Amino acid sequence: MPTRRYDIAVGGLVILIAAFCFIYAALGSYVRQSQAHSSFIPVGATIVEASVRSSGSTAAAHGESFAPRIVYRYNVGGKAYQSDRYFFAGDGWRDAASVQAVVARFPAGSSVHVYVDKAGPTQAVIDRSKPRLGVLLYLLPIAALGLGVLGYGLRKREETR
Repeated sequence: MPTRRYDIAVGGLVILIAAFCFIYAALGSYVRQSQAHSSFIPVGATIVEASVRSSGSTAAAHGESFAPRIVYRYNVGGKAYQSDRYFFAGDGWRDAASVQAVVARFPAGSSVHVYVDKAGPTQAVIDRSKPRLGVLLYLLPIAALGLGVLGYGLRKREETR
């Protein structure tokens, strides 16, 4: 049944491609957060608005995630900018209370320091903490599974006589 083996190989390839797409996105966020941590410069900013943003489904177990939406204005080189990026790494938390605690630290009208890419001042973050590779710990086994399924589907079947 060569067709069935190739179907398995295609399934493995799909898993592998999906895992690598997520790994690529996670690494991109990790690199940008690393740059923010090491080379972004502090700039004074004013908070315009702060709220909790939710995404996902409330019906599904653990389907809803939360992130701070903190809009701030800052000036670099005499030019005004506005951003709402809190950090580069990660999209959100499962715990609304911890996000609400972050948002409470940034009331509208308050002054804060944000961290700006001096080469491209449109890129700014409030949190420039050192990123962690936590999400990769979940994605690498999925990539390994896809590779295993692909290999299983492509391996030669030994002929028995």
